[in-house]
Amino acid sequence: LPLSQLIRVLKFYLGFFFKHGRLPSPFKTGFFKDAIQQGTASLLCLVDPKVFAKHFIHEEKDHLHFLLSIQKDMEKPIYIIPQLILYKKTPEKDHPKLLDVFFGFKENPGVIRKIALFFRHHRHAFIDFARPLNLKAYLESQPPARPMEEMATELRNMLIESIDMQKRVILGPVMKSRQQQKEKVLKDPEITTTIEHLADGNAKNIKQLRKDAGEYFDEIAADYNIAYVQFFHIALNWLWKKIFEGIDVDLENLAIVRESARKGPVIYIPSHKSHIDYLVLNDVLYEHHMHIPRVAAGKNLAFWPMGHIFRKSGAFFIRRTFKGARLYAQVFTRYIKELLEEGHPLEFYIEGGRSRSGKLILPKIGFLSILLQAYKEGYCDDLVFVPASISYDRIMEEKSYLKELGGSEKKKESFKQIFKARRFLKRRYGKIYIQFSQPISIKEYLQQNKDLEEDNNRQLAFHLIKAINKVTIVTPLALIASAILTKHRRGFHVNELTDTAEILLRFLRTYEAPTATTLNHFERTVGETLTLLVNRKVVNLLEDVDGEETFYYVDEDKKRELEYYKNSIIHCFIPHAFVAVSLLTGTEETRSEKAILEDYAFLKRLFKNEFVYDDGKDINEGGNNAIGYFLDSAFIIRVHTNGEYKLTRLGFDKLPIWAALAKTFLESYWIATRSFIQRENKSKKKVDLLKNMNYLGLRFHKMGLIDHLEAVSRINFSNAISFIN
Repeated sequence: LPLSQLIRVLKFYLGFFFKHGRLPSPFKTGFFKDAIQQGTASLLCLVDPKVFAKHFIHEEKDHLHFLLSIQKDMEKPIYIIPQLILYKKTPEKDHPKLLDVFFGFKENPGVIRKIALFFRHHRHAFIDFARPLNLKAYLESQPPARPMEEMATELRNMLIESIDMQKRVILGPVMKSRQQQKEKVLKDPEITTTIEHLADGNAKNIKQLRKDAGEYFDEIAADYNIAYVQFFHIALNWLWKKIFEGIDVDLENLAIVRESARKGPVIYIPSHKSHIDYLVLNDVLYEHHMHIPRVAAGKNLAFWPMGHIFRKSGAFFIRRTFKGARLYAQVFTRYIKELLEEGHPLEFYIEGGRSRSGKLILPKIGFLSILLQAYKEGYCDDLVFVPASISYDRIMEEKSYLKELGGSEKKKESFKQIFKARRFLKRRYGKIYIQFSQPISIKEYLQQNKDLEEDNNRQLAFHLIKAINKVTIVTPLALIASAILTKHRRGFHVNELTDTAEILLRFLRTYEAPTATTLNHFERTVGETLTLLVNRKVVNLLEDVDGEETFYYVDEDKKRELEYYKNSIIHCFIPHAFVAVSLLTGTEETRSEKAILEDYAFLKRLFKNEFVYDDGKDINEGGNNAIGYFLDSAFIIRVHTNGEYKLTRLGFDKLPIWAALAKTFLESYWIATRSFIQRENKSKKKVDLLKNMNYLGLRFHKMGLIDHLEAVSRINFSNAISFIN
């Protein structure tokens, strides 16, 4: 307030006090009513002991009662906006400490604690607003004879509940100690029954099995400590700035996720391309004031000291298989149910492990089944699944992935690898992109899909994977890699590459695939991406000589790297690639729709272990869409005499772009089939078959029988073996 106005206010208050022996009430003087009617914003405390005393002892009107009375006589609606002010993100605990006893609990601190909180955390204070409540609409929804006092009480409870739910989104549920969790899990009747069954009445065995159960819990359970998260946040902020050019977050859908978190525990299901997926998503959630989830991490990451740090940051550990470990499985399942019952958000990777190929791996259903079982058994009112895509301009592990694809064995994670990872700090990896799908309430999903009751675990798993694919962003490198590998494998001039990339981008935008904002400046982005690939020695060039335009080319051994990034968006093209293959094969001048769709269905079956198809109930939906797109693009025309399709001159030129997207996989499966044809290979173990396929693939490439060295892929061969078997 200006000094002159402040003096007038103080003068008024002092005069009123000396005249009436008390300070003026803005309610009794009509000041508050006038302010509301004039549309002035006001602030009310929902929980205030002094206000309650006035209302209860002196029979003054409750503040909300007063607002309701004003609204009754007003045409214009009054909006109440619940507001939460937090000074720190430390979760509330259900076991008080000595400081809480002496200085008041954090949610209702004493004077000393208020001062300490303000001076220690005022720089990190956070104000959050819940959904506004329309008081006029609320009044109109109530029976005319309902007492005003009753409505005021209900209104207060609604607002407090809204603020509390918002607090849970930010701070998480009130935390039990790890020991409390352990005792509750291990004393569960199902675990007791399992121990007794496995012990077979032997008292000594019962003791040992109980000890084993306790050790299993210690092996699995997280031991969340906010101090570790805060330290990680500082360290990661430095790391992101050091090696990345920024993190592009889908804030619009994150706001929807935040709102949906009120319904029940949130289950984040991100794509899994890198070890830093564990870190980046949680750090983004923490940065945007959301309680970070308990993350399902592979037991391979439990090595010292990172295992301890991850556990303290919210990770719990899971074995790759539960086979032959019945008691372990029971303890793990009950622990997950306990987390859901307490209201913790969770995060798990439905692919099971990191994708080495760039595309999503088909979903694993085990962990999802545990979550659905917990929901059906009533451990939570709802589950809110949030599929998310984490994409990178450049993946940090690309070299190790390429070695594994070429047949090398995966190296085990260890502390030694952390020191080797220091070399990453000397490089730049572009941007990280985090996109969120629309949240999926399991309660609503099951109500809408009652006909899938028998197979809903599998159907839901594929629904979630499709949702991740739909929000996977098209990065500049993914687009340029696709353009090079589909039409310019032998080399290209810049304008040729730009034309092909533009055709692909136009296609992607037709189907509303999310694209990086940098692609809005298309030609500049193509140039920058090409320069990046040249600097990384993925693309080579022949300099401009005697007025000849610069010519770019890619060595065979570098095409695997481009294949990885192409695969990150291949799901957008697959139906069209299959139809293009059908149109370009065969000797007939025209192709019938029936023949095209039969080829499409065959290729879908052949590559069922490779791709997640987005067809609805009509299995030919993708094929029909592709035919329609190629017609609209004038790549094919319909011959009116017989209703068949014929390629146009433009189609002969452009359709190979789409067909080339599937060619790597066709060649991989051809190599696998040739390996199986050899009689001596039929009885070999899978590991020996893979070695033989790798040998044959390299041989065939040198002989010119296959065009794509990328077809020599351990992952593709493994999927082909599964299909053939």
